[in-house]
Amino acid sequence: MKKIFLSLLVAVFALSCSKPYVIVQVADPQLGFDADVKSQEPGAVYVDDLSYEVKYLRKAVLEINKIKPDAVVFTGDNVHKCSNEHQWYTLISIISNINPEIKTFFVPGNHDVIQTENGVLMAPFEVYLGKERFVHKERGVNLVGLNTNLIKFNDAREQEQLEWLKGALKKDKDSDVTLVFGHHPFFKENIDEEDSSQIQKAKRREYFDLFKENGVGAVYAGHLHTLREGEYEGIPMRTMTAVAYQLGEAQPSIRIIKVSRRGIGDEIRLL
Repeated sequence: MKKIFLSLLVAVFALSCSKPYVIVQVADPQLGFDADVKSQEPGAVYVDDLSYEVKYLRKAVLEINKIKPDAVVFTGDNVHKCSNEHQWYTLISIISNINPEIKTFFVPGNHDVIQTENGVLMAPFEVYLGKERFVHKERGVNLVGLNTNLIKFNDAREQEQLEWLKGALKKDKDSDVTLVFGHHPFFKENIDEEDSSQIQKAKRREYFDLFKENGVGAVYAGHLHTLREGEYEGIPMRTMTAVAYQLGEAQPSIRIIKVSRRGIGDEIRLL
């Protein structure tokens, strides 16, 4: 009896002391955004100057390598103009400095793809960064990455992705924690808020009901270049500000997510 008690005590101690699973979210590097804004000024000439975004993305990479997370997720709008090879190659040259032992994932933003009347062309993103969505399971944490462009722009492939999502959300164990990542937030603060840059109101509940059914712990997005946070049925919708160019009052930063036996922790780290 004493042996059994000691074994249980050791198991409980091991669980409480287990190392948290750490993810860093990087939102909207959008190399070239600053130059494009400056080119709109009266009399200005467009110069493909990426120095502003490069400065902060390099800082982010240095911080990531210091933190040594289990995974990094880039939640879209990696470049400003998806047809601009200079922007893509500059992005790749910087993120290639992330420690190769850190698993790195990407989902596409609207600036990474080509929007047409017939849907979304994924060629630019897929050529440079690979598949448009992902699922990764490790140490009881399920990371699921969505192509929200298909949802936002009513692409015919949305239904196929939805069927894929139903499978991707399934847990191996009830105790597993699932986190969903995409570019567009499903909502900013309230699931019934009016439509603007987020996912359409008519589609939000279908997805969040699916998230609830599968016990999703939190949903993370970018796109807004400022911080927002809401909740529906106990599931947080957390929108991260940009790693570089801001449209709100936030500052260039990255998000650090820690999953442990105590729950999901969340920290904004300024650059």
